[in-house]
Amino acid sequence: MRIAIAQMSTSAGDFEGTSRRMAELSESAAKKGVDLLVFPAPALCGITPVPYVDREGFLLDLAECLLDLVDRLACPCLVPVLTEVDGVPLPEAMLIADGSIVPVRLTAYLEAVAASDGAERPESQPLPEMEFAGARLGVAFTYDDLDDYDEYQYDVDVIVFLSGYGFATDDVSSAMGSSLTEGRFLGDAEATGAWIVGASAVGSYDAQVFCGSSFVLAPWGELAAQAPSFEEDLLVCDVDASAEGPLSDPLTPEVFDAPLMTWGALTRGLADACSLMGSDEACLVVDGTLGSSLVAALATDALGPTRVRALVASSGDDAADGVSERLVRALRIPGDRVERLDLSGEKDHEAALDLAQARLAALARRTGAVALGSSDKTGLALGPVRPLSAARVSPLADLYRSDVVALAHLRNTISPAIPAAAFSSLGVPEVPGLESMPSDEVRLEFVDLVLSSYLEWELPVSDIVAERGREEAVCAIVGRLRALEPVRARPGLAISVTSKTLVEATGPLGLAWADRVRADEERSRVEEAARALSVGEDEPARTEGPARGDGAPHDRDVRDLLGYLRDFSQGGGFTPSGPQAGEGGGRHGSQGGSPQPLWEGPFSEN
Repeated sequence: MRIAIAQMSTSAGDFEGTSRRMAELSESAAKKGVDLLVFPAPALCGITPVPYVDREGFLLDLAECLLDLVDRLACPCLVPVLTEVDGVPLPEAMLIADGSIVPVRLTAYLEAVAASDGAERPESQPLPEMEFAGARLGVAFTYDDLDDYDEYQYDVDVIVFLSGYGFATDDVSSAMGSSLTEGRFLGDAEATGAWIVGASAVGSYDAQVFCGSSFVLAPWGELAAQAPSFEEDLLVCDVDASAEGPLSDPLTPEVFDAPLMTWGALTRGLADACSLMGSDEACLVVDGTLGSSLVAALATDALGPTRVRALVASSGDDAADGVSERLVRALRIPGDRVERLDLSGEKDHEAALDLAQARLAALARRTGAVALGSSDKTGLALGPVRPLSAARVSPLADLYRSDVVALAHLRNTISPAIPAAAFSSLGVPEVPGLESMPSDEVRLEFVDLVLSSYLEWELPVSDIVAERGREEAVCAIVGRLRALEPVRARPGLAISVTSKTLVEATGPLGLAWADRVRADEERSRVEEAARALSVGEDEPARTEGPARGDGAPHDRDVRDLLGYLRDFSQGGGFTPSGPQAGEGGGRHGSQGGSPQPLWEGPFSEN
């Protein structure tokens, strides 16, 4: 079986332009004898469903596009689309071959219903499993799907993984073929005994950036083919379902470089964001801080120095002012694109920052350039709050400050543009309980570790303290994060490079409850009751505890309450479709995400 991946960059919803390119690529693939051409998950529809009011028209145009592709495609193709069921995004793939369209996910579901002896629905969402070109073909859309192909022992020779995950620093596997040595896919190939065909897009969809690096991996773990990162490519590879290895000419997997991949994602994301906003230029305030220095370097790499305008704000601090002047020279920003603002006479530091933002807004309006901000995730999470901002794009807003420091060092290995003095002040948030740590870098890494543990990995404060200690500091960091939610400034478009942005991690405003560090005994009693409930035990394992007046054990009360709350919570037994396979929240399915309002359940009309 000869399979090809069309690693491409598209505009979501550009049905006419994308279908034309798909037809052209299919002609190239047909000339190479390809049996199946795979397109990336977001190529046609992107990664975010359209609003409800637009859904009817969108689906009509999508259907027309697919029917047109039946006539235009020169070889069999797997074309992903994005559908929606009960308000939940549902990825699907259309196998277009021999003049017909087969929705692979729906077909698997209908086959399971037909085999269920009249039951209303299968117990779980079945995955595709079909004969094609002499091989058993499976299609996975999420990491959970890959897990299911192993755990439920599907009989497949090839699994096509249509990645809908943009690059995230906290998800190694999102880098696709560039991170094979550290990601999950080697384990998937070994566990399933199938070829893994990983297809990824290139470029920005919504605020996420796809890095390309599509690949074909043999069942025994050898790399058969890989496309480059951040470049379009037509990757062609022969897949022998009966082979047992080794490959005659395997590729050597590259060493994963997370900062370099992050830099590539940010530069691509920034260029795409400016283009989306109708400009090929950017402007920013350069004030001698490390953040503004890094954004200036990022902008020149993404757009070119002749398309960057710098507003150099001098504060009277010789060290900071010197950093700004050396930076614009090192980045080769033309002199006629550098403006200066003297703030040395302004005694109020916050007022000086506001003045600089006002001048930046005027510069953007006058030149048509996109105004950039230099706020990072750590600063936005823990303050101080600076509501006045002219930024339409904040490239670092989803990047922790310790990662900003690492990226600045990386950029200087390419060319030493950022002066050493810019690293002298890292702006570590003032948090009680960190005074004994030896350096600013160590303190900053601890702060960011706590934030990422709480936001991306959703660890309770009890677990964070158990792993990292420093209870006072952990509670202060999480407490400030939540306290600033009502007044936190929106930084403009943030290029997503983690699995959950600050906006996605926002909890209910005005919530008076806050978690606290709990003793192991308290947590274990609840966990035992929850375990008993999950396996349907009549009597949970009991621990000593207070009893109610009627003598019923306290733990039984806990179990009953957990069952009641579970069934009435989102995703519980009384929701329209019950728990969804693969739910775990977060954009990459392994962390928590933004919950839907509970009133969108079955009792909304009551």
